[in-house]
Amino acid sequence: MKNQWRIIVTILLVIVVAVFAILNVESVPVSFGFTTVHWPLILLLLVSILIGAILVILFSTITSLQHNRAYKELEKTSQARIAALTDDNQRLQKRLKNSGKQAAGQQDKQIQDLEAQVKALQAQLAAK
Repeated sequence: MKNQWRIIVTILLVIVVAVFAILNVESVPVSFGFTTVHWPLILLLLVSILIGAILVILFSTITSLQHNRAYKELEKTSQARIAALTDDNQRLQKRLKNSGKQAAGQQDKQIQDLEAQVKALQAQLAAK
C-alpha cells in the first residue's frame, strides 16, 4: 500500500512537471559571472530539480550511514554488557548456593536485579 501511494505521487509530480515544461519554453538569460547564455526556462528548472534531488540523496545517505554506525556500536556495547551481567548473575548464583541462609535474601535481590537488567538490555537490542 505504501509503494502504491509513492507511485501515484510520482506520476502526479511527473504530470505537473510536464505541464510546467510545456508552459515555460521561452529562453531566458543566465549569467555565470564571466559569460551569459540563453537557455529554455524549463531546462534551468529541471537542472535545479536534479541538483536538489542529488543533494537530498547524498545527505540522506550520509545520515543513514551515521545511524547504522551508531547502531552497530550500541549493539556491540549491549552484547558486552549482557555478557558481563550474565557472568555476574552466574557468579552470584554460585555464591548463593555455597553461602549460608544469612545473605540469601540480599543475594537473591541482586540476582533479580541483574536478570532484570539483562532482560531490559535484550529488549532494547531487540527493539533496534
